[in-house]
Amino acid sequence: MPATRTLAGPAGGRTAVRALPPLVPLAVVTGISPLATDMYIPGLPGMAVDLGTTPAVAQLSLTAFLVAFALGMLVVGPVSDGLGRRRIMVVGTALFVLTSVACALAPDASVLLVARLLQGLAGAAGAVVGRAMVTDVLDGDRRARVIGLLSAINAVAPVVAPLLGGLLLRFGTWRLTFWALAVTGTLLLVLVLTTFPETLPAERRSHGAGVSASLRRMGVLLRMPRFVLYLVTSCVATVGFFAYIATSSFVFQELYGYSESRYTLVFATNASAMIVSTLLFSRLVGRVSEDRLLSVGLLVATAGSAAVLVLALTSAPGGALWAALAVVTGAQGLVITGSATRTQALGHAMPGTAAALSGGLAFGVGGLGTPLAGLLGGTAVAMGTVMLLGLGVGALLQTVVARRVASAG
Repeated sequence: MPATRTLAGPAGGRTAVRALPPLVPLAVVTGISPLATDMYIPGLPGMAVDLGTTPAVAQLSLTAFLVAFALGMLVVGPVSDGLGRRRIMVVGTALFVLTSVACALAPDASVLLVARLLQGLAGAAGAVVGRAMVTDVLDGDRRARVIGLLSAINAVAPVVAPLLGGLLLRFGTWRLTFWALAVTGTLLLVLVLTTFPETLPAERRSHGAGVSASLRRMGVLLRMPRFVLYLVTSCVATVGFFAYIATSSFVFQELYGYSESRYTLVFATNASAMIVSTLLFSRLVGRVSEDRLLSVGLLVATAGSAAVLVLALTSAPGGALWAALAVVTGAQGLVITGSATRTQALGHAMPGTAAALSGGLAFGVGGLGTPLAGLLGGTAVAMGTVMLLGLGVGALLQTVVARRVASAG
């Protein structure tokens, strides 16, 4: 259902009404990157054999995508504040289609790595610009609700993607996954061209679209103490979340002896808890402040992380660890959505830049949770330790430091 917003003109008149793109296509565009990240993972072993390379090089294609995705958000967001949203969304979606075809046709690992880098950049356009479009058109509780709904729909992708990838492998090789992404991207491109309006009119765009202008816009937001606090809170909380994503499969399959299908059930259950909490955020916002929901999420996630660590130290059964992780991931839905809505609210004058910083830095810095948990041994204790440190610091920043900054301001 498109949403509209009428703005006051410079002389007190009314400007043209801007419409939000249809919600489901917008959600798919912003969430296409999780599909591109996870859908081909079941085919990694076959990919390594087919391309005549090692498993490590095949896995590097995942790293290439993630790095480009994080950097792409930092580039695309500020540029969209200067050039507008629609043309960047069109170019990004078209590039996603072309790079998906390139991945499907890749004759060797080097071509695949380059194609995955470009695919990550293309995916970043949809992720950043989609959230900026919401901020262009909506404000207050309505903006928070829609961002919450987008987060809930996007949270489905990491759960569904590996299942879809495994299903496609029954009918073809890993290349079929990228053909499926290309077809999906083509359908989205048609929808973008036919149903997505420009949500940032020329008179509201920031001056300049080059590197210096982008850095200037970032500098404006990074000089806002409250924005920086939300940003840092999101980054450190995401460190703990990435530690869970990177380590949980080894913990459950190697330590507890879970089968691949049973671990898939663990991951799906925990992801479902996150979906429920993001939907809950959308229902509660307006009656409960975004800051309070964010604080509750951080405190509950911290408590759940402490439980994970205690259970790991006491060699508790896998089912108990599973339940504690479900609490953490469920609370993460409030954390991710709450931090996104608050950074967008504070950065409403430059929503593309705000989305770039909150998404790009959280994704980039949060990714440190993966090697950190590995350096600590990749065990359940390491996972719990990194989760507790990241989420605990986030809770401290949100519930103590932020209040002091607000009272001092």
